[in-house]
Amino acid sequence: MKLYMDLHTHTMACGHGYSTLKENIGAAKEAGLQILGLSEHGPAVPGGPNKIFFSNYRCIPRQYGDLRLLCGAEANIMDLEGSLDLGEDILSRMDYVIASMHVVCVRAGNRQENTRACIKAMQNPRVKILGHPDDARYPLDYEALVKAAGEEGVFLEVNNASLHPESARKGGRENVKTLLLTCKKYRVPIILGSDSHICYTVGKFEEALGLIAETDFPQELILNCHPEQIDRVLAVNM
Repeated sequence: MKLYMDLHTHTMACGHGYSTLKENIGAAKEAGLQILGLSEHGPAVPGGPNKIFFSNYRCIPRQYGDLRLLCGAEANIMDLEGSLDLGEDILSRMDYVIASMHVVCVRAGNRQENTRACIKAMQNPRVKILGHPDDARYPLDYEALVKAAGEEGVFLEVNNASLHPESARKGGRENVKTLLLTCKKYRVPIILGSDSHICYTVGKFEEALGLIAETDFPQELILNCHPEQIDRVLAVNM
């Protein structure tokens, strides 16, 4: 299976990454990617960049030989109403937007509350990817989540970092498997993300691909395999 894109990557700018953008670009080219996404955390994550960082994306070239760079954000879901830590003034300038729940930003609710928060975030027209919906610390109703993602045209992420044996997230393997089987059942597409915080993992999806094979997940529902469909996650004003 050929994967052409990785839209969930971080650099030193996020405060807990270890590579530069230039290093990530080099790693993406070495991995044979066609599209690389820069998706730094929103400012609610300690050490994360402030709004000026995101508003200055205009200075970054978007083409590096055969590699296209997209500059987006991983906005933080801040409450159980699905509010984000970046406002429309910044989100409207992004090439694409991921929304995610992080323990440093939002307290966990019960299954129904967490699911509602994710669905409300996905209803934001700027959000096209829901990041790592796999952490057992935020239990989710996958039937409801997958159906809502299909209705909203949002891609649910299979996060390779969540499947790392030393990941701080809990229950990743079991939850990702449930997510994949539910997406397969309802024919809702997904996107694989490395969630790379160092250049050596850019474009690396080995753990995720293992579960893709185990669940016999259809390739036609994996956005990474179809670079011609990248417009499905891009901002409407691009």
